Amino acid sequence: MNKVVALALALILVSFAAACSSAPATQPAPTIPATPTIAPTEPPAKVAFAVSPTATATPLPPTPTPTVPTATPTNTPTIAPTPAPTVPPGLYVTSLRTDPNPPLRGADLIFYPTFLNTTGTLQNYRWNVFLYRPDNLTTRFGEATRTDTSIPVNGGEFKSIAGWKIPVGGPCENFVARVVFFDQNNQAQPFNKPDGAIFQKDLTVCALIDLPNYPTPSPVPPTPTITPGPGLYVIDIRTQPDPPVRNVELNFFVNFVNTTGNIQNQRWVVYIYRPGEPNAFGQTTGATTTFLSTIGEAQSAGFWRLSGGGPCENFVARAAWFNQDNKAVFFTTFDGKPFEKNLTVCP
Repeated sequence: MNKVVALALALILVSFAAACSSAPATQPAPTIPATPTIAPTEPPAKVAFAVSPTATATPLPPTPTPTVPTATPTNTPTIAPTPAPTVPPGLYVTSLRTDPNPPLRGADLIFYPTFLNTTGTLQNYRWNVFLYRPDNLTTRFGEATRTDTSIPVNGGEFKSIAGWKIPVGGPCENFVARVVFFDQNNQAQPFNKPDGAIFQKDLTVCALIDLPNYPTPSPVPPTPTITPGPGLYVIDIRTQPDPPVRNVELNFFVNFVNTTGNIQNQRWVVYIYRPGEPNAFGQTTGATTTFLSTIGEAQSAGFWRLSGGGPCENFVARAAWFNQDNKAVFFTTFDGKPFEKNLTVCP
């Protein structure tokens, strides 16, 4: 029995030895890797690169800053200038002045409106200046004198035939002046400004004593050496446009001096001569004007135009009045000589 057991044990041991001999002899027993010791935190190792010998950064020229389009004036969005508003064709009033300025009580106020003519053609208008109280712009307080004017293309400043005044005595008074024209029904209509609003001018009329530092007007003779006798004289003629232009309608403005002491009503005209020739080359239309006892400017009725091509040409302008026989008589200067104005009309 014991032999049997011993034999069985021997067989088991042999089998076990055989099994062990079949496994790789060099295979170590599995080991658990040791937990790595973590050193104190250090920056990760950097790969070394070749650097310049200097350890500090070599100063480099500043890198040009890229031009930002919106930061340069040339690329800043350009705001185009606002085009001037187109004025519709028409006749407008843009300004109004008085003579004397500032307006005085007891003085004849002469009005000088500036017209703007955008119609492209000459405009013949009868106009006037109406005066209103500021608190009542529907009822006319006063008016100047109706004036007939030929207004050329682009317009200009024109003078009322006669003035308007308020008597002396009393404080300063405020008024509103409007320039009006008369339609086909002879109804007064106010002129507009180019923007379409009614043109009007605020006026304050005072006595001379109420105007501080206003110089007292003193009569100044046109020339210091000649004392003119009673009469109606001409001291200047100007044209519009100035200088005169060929193929353009020329309006004449004559500067008169009335030393008679009375209001004078005269029909007059401007004649155009070639230098040295006795016969007139052209003329304006006869105009009838009321001349006050003062120095003033009156516009000719109608116009004169040098038509055709050619170079600059010289002319002489003379103003004349008509006597009881309807004969033209030249206005003179203070020395009794006919007044003449040399003109050069160019293309």
